[in-house]
Amino acid sequence: MKFPLQESIEQMFSRELSLHGRAFVNNQALSGMEVREFNIDGYPAKLFFNPAREASVMADISEEVIRNRQCFLCEEGLSPEQLGTSWHSPASGEEYIFRVNPFPIFDLHFTISLSYHKRQQIEGHFGDMAAIARELPDYTIFYNGPMCGASAPDHLHFQAVPAGNMPSEVIARRGEHLEPVYNCISGSISRLNIWSNGSYLLRSDSRSGIETLFSRLMSCAPTYDGTEWEPRVNILSWWDSDHYSTLVHFRRESRPACFSAEDPKERILISPACVEMSGIAIVSSRDSFELLTAGKLTSIIEEVSLDKKTAHIMENKLKRTQAELAVGIFSEEKVEFSFNAPYQAGDKTYKGDFSAIVKEGKVLFDGELHDQIIFSSNEENGTFTLKDVTIGVNFHWERKEDQVFAGSLKLIVEKGRVTAINLIGIEDYLISVISSEMSATSSKQLLKAHAVISRSWTLAQIVKNKEITASEQEYSACIETEDELIKWYDREDHTNFDVCADDHCQRYQGLTRASTEAVREVIDETWGEVLTYEGKICDARFSKCCGGVFEEFPYCWEDKDMPYLRKQLDNKSTDPIPDLTIEENAREWIYSSPKAFCNTTDQRILSQVLNTYDQETVNFFRWKEHYSQQELSDLIKSRSGVDYGEILDLIPVARGTSGRLWKLRIVGSKRSRTIGKELEIRRTLSPSHLYSSAFVVEKKGVTASGAPASFTLIGAGWGHGVGLCQIGAAVMGDLEYDYREILLHYFNGASIDKQY
Repeated sequence: MKFPLQESIEQMFSRELSLHGRAFVNNQALSGMEVREFNIDGYPAKLFFNPAREASVMADISEEVIRNRQCFLCEEGLSPEQLGTSWHSPASGEEYIFRVNPFPIFDLHFTISLSYHKRQQIEGHFGDMAAIARELPDYTIFYNGPMCGASAPDHLHFQAVPAGNMPSEVIARRGEHLEPVYNCISGSISRLNIWSNGSYLLRSDSRSGIETLFSRLMSCAPTYDGTEWEPRVNILSWWDSDHYSTLVHFRRESRPACFSAEDPKERILISPACVEMSGIAIVSSRDSFELLTAGKLTSIIEEVSLDKKTAHIMENKLKRTQAELAVGIFSEEKVEFSFNAPYQAGDKTYKGDFSAIVKEGKVLFDGELHDQIIFSSNEENGTFTLKDVTIGVNFHWERKEDQVFAGSLKLIVEKGRVTAINLIGIEDYLISVISSEMSATSSKQLLKAHAVISRSWTLAQIVKNKEITASEQEYSACIETEDELIKWYDREDHTNFDVCADDHCQRYQGLTRASTEAVREVIDETWGEVLTYEGKICDARFSKCCGGVFEEFPYCWEDKDMPYLRKQLDNKSTDPIPDLTIEENAREWIYSSPKAFCNTTDQRILSQVLNTYDQETVNFFRWKEHYSQQELSDLIKSRSGVDYGEILDLIPVARGTSGRLWKLRIVGSKRSRTIGKELEIRRTLSPSHLYSSAFVVEKKGVTASGAPASFTLIGAGWGHGVGLCQIGAAVMGDLEYDYREILLHYFNGASIDKQY
């Protein structure tokens, strides 16, 4: 079978080699190159002494040097005889130029560069690499990452050499020393168990399959520096008679320590790239050639390769599966969004800007009506953007922002509006939740504790929703009479998805909140860990600041006993817990400043817990809100929809274990009514949400009609106070408590178990 591209570039090679003096000389020198063979733990390896490779071995790829030199893969930096052969990739349509490599390692060594200047980055171009391999069946194509041996990290390029030259490639082609790691419909990934950790062979019978495998593997790989745009990799690809094969070597170091050793007896000038990682070491210095032994080469490869722990974490990620979660993002009359990669719905593909509205009770999109429509991307890193998403709904930090999401987009109609739902794996969801709920720079123990409770709460909600759906009894979160409104906010808002994206549930802002490697690491390390009580997943609640004592579940939500959500002081003392359901005790407690983990003003710790807009809140352990008579009466009327007239009094009726009011009597000149529970009270007495319902009331002055002239609410804590206190947990983390100790402090009698 003829392969036109292969014939074309080999003809070009012969033609241009005679014109390109430097390339001709260096190719001729290959036949006289000194070679030593090693046997490393039973595996073959070779050492080449090739002085012509000095420019590549010693290349300075610092940012300043790259910025100030002419790119030698752009047309302006090439010699006139380097004409090359043009080729357009069937994968991307991009144009590449095949040229004779003037500094060859093997005969018929080609450089394959993108036709325009773009940095060395495999993302978006691996399909091109696979396509080249398919059209050059007698060659191996390789890619050196920007920190992994690429002497031109500023210009995307591959290289091609005749197949069968590199030991690890030969071993992989024979199917030897391979251990299966991951299998799916796209193909397989196996570990190559020879001299380096982190080497994986991918196999698939289709280009799309090998692209999917590669994307999945890369998504599991570590990155080592915030300035680097991809994991450190060396990649080899080839066509293996009836399937695509790719060998990926993951790295942790760019060069070994011996490269810059001060002692000449220890200095070995070797800059590992694809060929070195595959068993052929190349040095351009005679001294290095003499110094390098099998043992030293083994040490060098081990030094720059992944360590066993990191490789193990990668493989665990590959093998993991995660349940899909439906997250309600927002509802609007018109939802505007962008697909940043190709997304499919039915038999159509979409990319770019779109919108959807409601028509005849259905979703109108692209001229068609749908009961619901789901858009999914086949690309591992496919994302979409939702425009003008409101965050902090009804809170003091409420604002709109564009948000980027991974996973799928589902559109439905609810209450005459289009609702956008993100379908996402639960562990991917948690990465965003942890970064959205608090600073991604929080202490590791705090992040791990939060990962466990966020996972527990989410899974508990899914179980609860299924139980409610299956139950014949009607679920109600409101008890209302003429004289009383007792309402709590929980599952009743979410009949068409599992959780919402705002503070009502857990803050989830997709990929918009930048996550750090630390956040991803704690998700990995706690993968599948949940809090349980008597074998059931805990409904693990959390709030910003308990105020010194934990609240109990029934005072905030339905009248249900949760033994692991009990009252307790937020410290490690054995002091008795005051009975804050008694009014005089609650008043004394709120006016005091008791010892508690969450009683801190340390900005260093608070900045770990609080996102930028949370830090707009200055006081939270103890706080005050002041209203004039007019302000309070207008506020309550606006927030409740009830005209109480002038407000004559706010009377505590019932408090919970933290002193939080769960029943409050509003006495007005026109009518009176008791409201609850805690969130209904907070919503009624603030333009957004009062920090907490643990407050006492001071009245001052008298209006002309005899009503109080002003009201001051003096309060404690921020949020409902049930379960984990985020600020208290942050202080515990700073005091070097382990995340398990933190969790078991806030969830009495619970256990930490691995569910999957």
